[in-house]
Amino acid sequence: MSTAPDLDQHPVADPPALQGSVPVIDIGALLASRRADDPAAQSAVDAIATAGRDWGFFQVVSHGMPSGLIENSRQDMQRFFHLPDAVKESVIRTRENPWGYYHNELTKNRRDKKEVFDFTTPGVDAIYQSQNRWPPMDGRFRETMLAYLDACARLSLKLLEAFCVGLGLPPDILHPEFVDTHTGFVRLNHYPVRDPLANASIAHRPVAGLGVHHHTDAGALTVLLQDDVGGLQVYRDGYWHDIAPCEGAFVINTADMMQVWSNDIYRAAIHRVLAMQSVDRFSIPFFYNPSASTRVLPLPATVSASRPCAYRTIQWGEFRGQRTDGDYADYGTEVQIAQYRIVQ
Repeated sequence: MSTAPDLDQHPVADPPALQGSVPVIDIGALLASRRADDPAAQSAVDAIATAGRDWGFFQVVSHGMPSGLIENSRQDMQRFFHLPDAVKESVIRTRENPWGYYHNELTKNRRDKKEVFDFTTPGVDAIYQSQNRWPPMDGRFRETMLAYLDACARLSLKLLEAFCVGLGLPPDILHPEFVDTHTGFVRLNHYPVRDPLANASIAHRPVAGLGVHHHTDAGALTVLLQDDVGGLQVYRDGYWHDIAPCEGAFVINTADMMQVWSNDIYRAAIHRVLAMQSVDRFSIPFFYNPSASTRVLPLPATVSASRPCAYRTIQWGEFRGQRTDGDYADYGTEVQIAQYRIVQ
């Protein structure tokens, strides 16, 4: 979605000069409601829809995620990244199987200063026809991580319903593309001060000075658990804005498929993570993605004479596969939804 090659050179907003900031939304009433279109949920839905239009980013509290599960997930993530390199690399990803450990990832063909571990739902996944690869750790690691994925999927479905209601649509209109068939996955992120490839013998590109270069997420929405270090920034109106850590909150951002479904009403926000200079940073995003067979195009209710259809159909499994190839190595221009835009 980036059209300006120097986007990462744009200034960071001076906090005293901000005209507002990424909102923090209490979603307790939304989760307590039987349906996202119940009157009791309206305030939360309105806040989510406004944030989706204005920022593409917001934080949520009263999210219902068990504190014990969150803490265990944090601890197990750090246990994994503290393993010897040889142990982590025993489950290193390949182009054929994206699940596992990686430390040489590209964003828009520029290497990020980070290491990651990715996993999805159990069994053979529907896009890559591959299975999770788990490190040689105790059984708690796998059990905790899969429980965390399931909890994030439940939260994401309620948020998806709120986005739909915010468009004036039934809350369950996108259920067939997600319930029991979603292709979401969890990523464990470690942004170390020391480059994980500093002494590596494998070929790699020089670090370009960022933990993750500017990008948008590919799927519907992302649920992010960040630590208290900071470094996440969202791009808006010519400036980078810090997403300050908020205790007990999850960061939510809309992603490419949500922008397409909404016909550009919601924005897939460009964001990045700064490179760590003095202290390591850890985070856990869950990427909520539709089923592999989903064909994504603007929902009919979002199309009108004044807002014509902005995109041709995107086959999700194909789109996601191409994006993953671009993360693993430089296989050409990274696929973007702009390539599916209809010229009006």
